[in-house]
Amino acid sequence: MQFNRMAFSVFSNVSRLIKFCFGTSSPSFSEVLRLNTRHVHVRTDETRPKTGVLMLNMGGPSTTDEVYDFLRRIFTDKDIMDIPLASVLGPWIARQRTPKVKERYVEIGGGSPILKWTLIQGNQMVERLDAMSSNSAPHKLYIGFRYANPLIEDTLDQIEKL
Repeated sequence: MQFNRMAFSVFSNVSRLIKFCFGTSSPSFSEVLRLNTRHVHVRTDETRPKTGVLMLNMGGPSTTDEVYDFLRRIFTDKDIMDIPLASVLGPWIARQRTPKVKERYVEIGGGSPILKWTLIQGNQMVERLDAMSSNSAPHKLYIGFRYANPLIEDTLDQIEKL
């Protein structure tokens, strides 16, 4: 069996990414590549490589039942809130905020639309890539969110199992 190596670089430092995007600070190219690079080994058939398209986002809870976990992941992330005792305060803040945030998600249909729209956008992108670049087709869509399901780690595990 033949293996192709694909590396996905993920900004783990959201505050650095935000500063980079808004121009208050620019990380060097080597800093960007160094941040949480994970090598994923993908099995391919001998005739045609598979090309994965990984779309990343912060994500959002798809249902109101996922709101607490979403908030807990955000409030325990030192890149979002670098506070002492974040592992204790983060879950406490998430518990306090969950009822109000759930109400807001109910108002917009019961969950975040980010997964739905990422799937629509990603599937259209993969279709266009297949049409425009048949030499790297078929293209397969993967979605990974930092704070909601599907989590980036789970998506990378899924890719590795191919």
